[in-house]
Amino acid sequence: MKKLVAFFLTLTLLVSLSMAGYAAKPSVGVLWYSFSDTFIATARQCLLNIAKADGTFDLQDADSMGDVPTQTNNLNNMLTQGRDYIVINNINDNDVDNVIQSIVDNGCKVVMANCSAASDETYAANEGKVFLVTSQATQSGTIMGEKLAEYWLANPDADRNGNGKLDYIMLLGFQTHYDTIVRNEYSIAALKEAGIEVNNIGGDIVCDYQRAQAQDKVAALLANYSDDIDAIIACNDDMALGAIEALKAGGFFGDGTYIPVCGVDATAAGQEAVADGTMLVTALNNPIKLSQGIYKVLKLMEAGEEVTTESVDIEGVHVDGAKVWISYIGITKDNLEEAAYDVNTTDF
Repeated sequence: MKKLVAFFLTLTLLVSLSMAGYAAKPSVGVLWYSFSDTFIATARQCLLNIAKADGTFDLQDADSMGDVPTQTNNLNNMLTQGRDYIVINNINDNDVDNVIQSIVDNGCKVVMANCSAASDETYAANEGKVFLVTSQATQSGTIMGEKLAEYWLANPDADRNGNGKLDYIMLLGFQTHYDTIVRNEYSIAALKEAGIEVNNIGGDIVCDYQRAQAQDKVAALLANYSDDIDAIIACNDDMALGAIEALKAGGFFGDGTYIPVCGVDATAAGQEAVADGTMLVTALNNPIKLSQGIYKVLKLMEAGEEVTTESVDIEGVHVDGAKVWISYIGITKDNLEEAAYDVNTTDF
């Protein structure tokens, strides 16, 4: 009888230790804005690979499908599950501070990923608990504008209607999204800085970063402005690729009928378009460095260490307070090799 009691006591102890070990593993809930976005899909896969290989965290993610209510529901589910950390690719740009504060108030630390920043007050009030990991979107706008200016000035026949103005279409992502706003602003500012007079055709063409929307809307504009469009500036590669498909259907890219298209992200498909000459430039928004940056910040927070440029230790990444910035690189035919990255890497 004593042996039986001892056996059950030992078994209970082993089960308790096992459960304690499992419970002690910090948990991370990741909320991506859309799994269908090419850039996000790559970043997501890389983050999953890193987390699996490292084994520090129990990491689960969810697809917000580009919808604020869906993301809110996913967030509430993660909070109910008692996650220790929330990584949020936030799309509720109208209520950023309240979204982040609600997560902190539920006892979670936060990594904001590739999204609009919270206010300085929110970071200050939650020092060490809230970080932003994202690219400097202003750089991507400047890169597109500068490369387009170089092309325009080197090719006088790029002025297709001879009005002395660069007539352009601007394809926007989410209208209130910070990246969309500054890519629009800084690309046009770079053109004007080069002394180029510009004219916007069609106003704000909102395509929600979606390829199909861009293709349909550019096709509609071509029906009325086919002879006037000199360039297309798209706030991501997916929209740029949609524009290229519409241009091809409209008879462009053959017999000398070329319209330069600019994009952002340097996705695999975007790089192919640069290589074949249908995309003039794309600004590399490195999804691998985004995932590595997110994971490094999670590890540093879990270890109770300070998040600095030195502790993050990723090339092309610098830290300014609670903000971890990833630098863009302009990618053209001349430097395509600089856009190469390995989605299967588990390094961080």
